[in-house]
This record gives sequence, structure tokens and C-alpha cells, in this order.
Amino acid sequence: MQLSEEAKHTLLVAVHQLIEEQAGACANDVFRGETVGLDYPPNGGLSTKEVVALQTIQGNALVQAALRKVLASCAAGVVFDLLGIIDGTIDPEHGDWSGVMLIDRPEEVEEHRQFLHDAFFETYWDWRTKRRNKNWRLDNLPD
Repeated sequence: MQLSEEAKHTLLVAVHQLIEEQAGACANDVFRGETVGLDYPPNGGLSTKEVVALQTIQGNALVQAALRKVLASCAAGVVFDLLGIIDGTIDPEHGDWSGVMLIDRPEEVEEHRQFLHDAFFETYWDWRTKRRNKNWRLDNLPD
């Protein structure tokens, strides 16, 4: 069994929509000076100095437009590489990997399964210990 063309197309169009919406929402937050509550990393990440620095570009519509494009490009790069991992054209750098497949959802699905989106934020702390660059991190916690 494999992913149908219709499901693949629907999924990828939805991803493009989500990238555009998230990039726009984040750029709008910076434009309005509302960047305190970041979703990632799990503990928020911005220092007081970083918040102050972002406030210096608050209200600049040109920066807002540029930031939206930069954020969308970053998000698209992550999605592209994630799809490469799923397709088997890229291997993850850490852990054992035998590959995965996306398939159309069968009619009967186990009700009590762990979802990937639920495990995503939990695994940040594992990633934090594996990072190559120990002198820089997204969060504000000491090592």
C-alpha cells in the first residue's frame, strides 16, 4: 500500500498553506512587537535583550514583508528535508533509521497510539544533548 496521488497532493498543498500562514503570523507578531511567546523551543527561547532587539524593527512594514519570506523559506527548507527523510533520499544523522512510509489511512486505526506531533516537542531535549554547536542554542537554559 502507498500514499495515493490525491492524498499526496492534498498533504503537500496543506503544507504550503501552513508555511505561508505561520510565516505571516510570525512576521505579523514581530511587526506588532508581540514575539514573547514562541512555540519553539519548548521553553520560549528569547532573552530580554533579543526581545528588545526585535522591538527595534516593530512597525516596519518592509521588514515585515521580508521577514515573512525568510521565515517561509526556512520552514519550507525544513519540510523539504523532512520529506527527503521520509522518501529515503536523506538519512537522519542521529539514531537508528530503517526508513518510513506514508500510506493512505486504513479504515480501522488503533485508537490509542502516540502521534508524532505530540512527541515532537518532547524530543527537543534529546536533540539538545546531540547538537554539534554547544556554544549556541535556541533556548535560554544553562547546560
